[in-house]
Amino acid sequence: MVKVNFGIVKPSFIIIGVQKGGTSSLFNYLLQHPKLIAPIEKELHYFDTFNTTPRKEYDSKFPSEYLSTNISFEATPRYIYFPETAKKIYEYNPKMKFIVVLRDPVKRAFSAWNMYKQMSKDTAQVEKSRQHQIKNPSDRIYEYFYSNNFPDFEDWVNFEMSNEFPKGLTEPSILKRGYYKEQLDVYLQYFDKDAFLFLDFDVFKKDVVGSLNTIAEFLKIQPFTNLKLNLSPQNKRTYDSKLNVNLYDKLLKHFQEKNKGLKDIVNLDLNWL
Repeated sequence: MVKVNFGIVKPSFIIIGVQKGGTSSLFNYLLQHPKLIAPIEKELHYFDTFNTTPRKEYDSKFPSEYLSTNISFEATPRYIYFPETAKKIYEYNPKMKFIVVLRDPVKRAFSAWNMYKQMSKDTAQVEKSRQHQIKNPSDRIYEYFYSNNFPDFEDWVNFEMSNEFPKGLTEPSILKRGYYKEQLDVYLQYFDKDAFLFLDFDVFKKDVVGSLNTIAEFLKIQPFTNLKLNLSPQNKRTYDSKLNVNLYDKLLKHFQEKNKGLKDIVNLDLNWL
């Protein structure tokens, strides 16, 4: 039965991850489909906060439509990682669907580190991070990345993998965000596997339209094939650092160990696994 909209169109699906996995581009591509609508702001961060935000405030971010059958969505990559998010989303809508783009966790980690490195040169971003840490003590990106000299990637990796890294920290999460298996295990405590569509980042980059058609099938909407699309990448950054090959191999083994059993969940032939 097709649902007809009368007022605020609450989200039917969410892009929950992963960070540095092309979610900004995906969000923009999906909005070019005539059946899909979303808030102006891509990342709402409603479910990934320790604070309780009134539900009406969240719902008000979404478009209002009357007598349409359009589907709304949002995209916040931190949802897959942040604790308690799966439970909160289930309480909001137990029938929610999810899209997850999985990227090689080593390359994802290096890309995230480079992003924060670039942000460390932005005084406004640094101040925003400082203010955020005051309100959210377990998010300590400012302390570790911005208050002193920005750490070298290998130094940071060794620190995050060591026993010296404080337990209970939500951020920084350069490595922890790549522990996809344990993050999805939490979601599967609340949602059935068929509520998820998993995409390989490398396949998504090589065949954007094919990936969009896979999403269309998942959402039961018309394919993207005959639509006039602007497929320009969003939020693409250029980095001046290169990842050491030996360090890549070391981290790859680490992530393979951390993600044992992931293939059984996502049913994808991920090269890095």
